[in-house]
Amino acid sequence: MAVRAQLRFLEQALPAPAPLRSWEAYWQLADSRKALGGQPPVPRPTGHDPTVTAFARVDDGRWIADCPWMCGAAFNLPQGVDWFWCTECAGAGLGRTARLVWPQHMDQLTVNLESLPAALQFWPCSDCRPRFLAGRDMCESCRGMQGQVA
Repeated sequence: MAVRAQLRFLEQALPAPAPLRSWEAYWQLADSRKALGGQPPVPRPTGHDPTVTAFARVDDGRWIADCPWMCGAAFNLPQGVDWFWCTECAGAGLGRTARLVWPQHMDQLTVNLESLPAALQFWPCSDCRPRFLAGRDMCESCRGMQGQVA
């Protein structure tokens, strides 16, 4: 029997002593884990760049966003945040955060994705990801997941 699962946010995706409902909570957890290995703390943002945009998407049942500075990193997202920070490249070395955009029709998308087995919870599909990032139309299946009719 297929197991259905709620789409996970950061607070449900990483084991932590307290729920991770903000970037600050994530940084504290990351710092404590790095300290165990004698590593320096994760970098913190020094400003915001509203001209750079990250896009929330679903990958294996998790809400994530890919680094908009193209360093290759992706991060689980805290629920309800409206900005993105990449600890891997520190905002392309500039120390800036990016604007975070959530999908349109998120309620319908969530209902439809959560009706699938956890292993099938991806949105947009890999073919549509570049179109999604460019703000172009996606395939019928991806639009249908949002409740949009062709």
